[in-house]
Amino acid sequence: MLLVVLLFGSLLLLAGCEGNDPTATATPTKTPLPAGEPVIATAAQATDTPVLPTATPQPPTPTALPANVAPYTGKEVADAILLQKRPVLICVNNDAAGRSAHYGLGKADLVYEYIVDGFTVTRITAIYQSQNAERVGPVRSARMPNIWMTQMYDGALACSGGSDEIRYLLKNEVGFPYLDMDIDDPSNTVYFSSVGSDYRTRVQSSTDGVHRWLADYRQTLQRLLPNEQNATKRAKMEEMIGNLIRPWQRPAFLYSENPATFDAGPASVVQIPYPGGSSVEWRYDAQRNQYVRFQGGQAHIDNETGGQIVTDNVIVLFANHALTDIVEDSLGTKGVNIELYGFGDFRIFRDGRVYEGTWRANDESPPRWLGAGEQIVPLKPGQSWIQVVRPTDVITYQ
Repeated sequence: MLLVVLLFGSLLLLAGCEGNDPTATATPTKTPLPAGEPVIATAAQATDTPVLPTATPQPPTPTALPANVAPYTGKEVADAILLQKRPVLICVNNDAAGRSAHYGLGKADLVYEYIVDGFTVTRITAIYQSQNAERVGPVRSARMPNIWMTQMYDGALACSGGSDEIRYLLKNEVGFPYLDMDIDDPSNTVYFSSVGSDYRTRVQSSTDGVHRWLADYRQTLQRLLPNEQNATKRAKMEEMIGNLIRPWQRPAFLYSENPATFDAGPASVVQIPYPGGSSVEWRYDAQRNQYVRFQGGQAHIDNETGGQIVTDNVIVLFANHALTDIVEDSLGTKGVNIELYGFGDFRIFRDGRVYEGTWRANDESPPRWLGAGEQIVPLKPGQSWIQVVRPTDVITYQ
C-alpha cells in the first residue's frame, strides 16, 4: 500500500480536502419502491481531513481462470493474447448531452459509474480487455476515482484533459500509463478523433488507439534512454519501460452460470438515486435474463448498436465520498474523491435476484464480492456495471 500512501500524501500537498463522515447512516437493506423519484439521503457533516485508504486483510482468492477466459467477464475469448495486455480504461462523459452520444459501452468488460464535480453529475469509465472497441466516446477529462480504479486493475488510462492537480498526480505519482489527448494528441488525429464541435460530445477514442500509443510511448522512452544523463530521470525511464513491457496480472472475479443459493430475494427493478437528473433504473428482462438500463427517465442507448444498454450484473458499491479543494472547471466546481480501496457494502443483482455482502479491494486487487461467511458471490458470465454510491444513498429494489 506504499504507493497509495505516497499518492494521496502528494494530493494533500496539492489540495486541501474536506470529507463526508465515514460513520454515516448504514447502507439500507431492501426497501419498497417509493412513488416518484428515489429519495437521496442528506449527506453527513464534513470533517477537516479526508479518510485515506489503509491496508485491509486479504480476502479469499478464487481459483485462477483458464488462460482463454476473460477475468472480468468470465467468458472465453477467441484471442487469448488480448488477456495478456493491460486493460484500457476510457473516461466517458455522462451528462445529458454525453448520454445522447454514447458509443462502444456494450463492448466493455466492466463499466463504472460514479459521482463527480461537486456531487452534481455522474461520469463513466469503461474498461476494455477481452474485446476491442473501434469507437468509444464521448471522451472527457480524468477525475480522482480514475486514479484508484486504474491502479487496482493495473490498466492504462485514456482521457481528454483534467485539472492541474489530477494531471500532476497522473504524470508524476502513479505507476500506470496515462494517455491525455490534450498533451499526447492535441490534433485529435493520431490516437483520438473528433466528431463535430461540441466539447461535450466530439472526442472519440478506441482500444486500438490506446494500444498504439502504448507501443509508441515505449519506443520513445527506449530511444531517449541512452542519451539521458540525469541518474534520477534515467532510473525513472527504466522503471517506466519495464512497467510497459511486463505481463499483466490481477485477480479475476468469480463467475458461475448457476446463481448462488444464498440470495436475499427477488429484484426485478433497481433504482439508484444519482444527482443532477442522473437517477438510474435497471429493469430485469426475464426473456433476455439481463438488466435493461434507463437514466434520467429515458432509455439509455448505445449508438454503436442503436439498441438499449443491457448488462448481466448490476453491482451497487457503497463507498465513502469526500469533496476536495481540487477545482475541476472554470466555474470553480470542486472535485470528489471516492475511497475505492478498503471495504464497504454491496448489492449484486443478477438473474432477477439480489445478493448482499461486503466488498474488499486494494491497489493490487479489484473488489472481492464477499457474502455471508466470507463466501465469494459469483457473477453471471458477461458484462458488469459497477454503480458507485455514497453510504447515505438509499437505493431501492423489488
